[in-house]
Amino acid sequence: MNLRRKALLAVATSIASIAVAVAQAPPPPDTSPAAASSPHQRQSTQTQAPEAPPANGAEPTAASTPHQQQTTSGKAGHKQAMKDCMTREQADHTGMSMADARKSCKQQLKTNSQK
Repeated sequence: MNLRRKALLAVATSIASIAVAVAQAPPPPDTSPAAASSPHQRQSTQTQAPEAPPANGAEPTAASTPHQQQTTSGKAGHKQAMKDCMTREQADHTGMSMADARKSCKQQLKTNSQK
C-alpha cells in the first residue's frame, strides 16, 4: 500500500470512531431513592410529608379586602353592591325615591372604583 492510502485509511478510521463515540447516548440519570447520596436523603425520599390542615374558618376570600372582592366578583358583585347601597340609602334617607337612591349609589360606586 502506498503512503497516501495508509493516511486516508487512518483518517477514515479515526473519523468513524469519533462518530461512534458521539452517537452514543449518555445513560439516563438514576432517580430512584437508592440513588440519593446519604441515608437521610434516602429516608426523606421514601416518606410522604403530611399536608397541614386548613385553619378554622379559612376561606380564600377572607384574605382579600372588600374592594378586592368587589372588583374580582365582576358584574354580579356590582349588582349586589348596588342593591346593598340602595337599601342603605333608602334606610338612611326616608322618603328618598328609587331613582335618587340609584343615582346616589352609582356615584358612590364610581367614586369607590376610581380610588
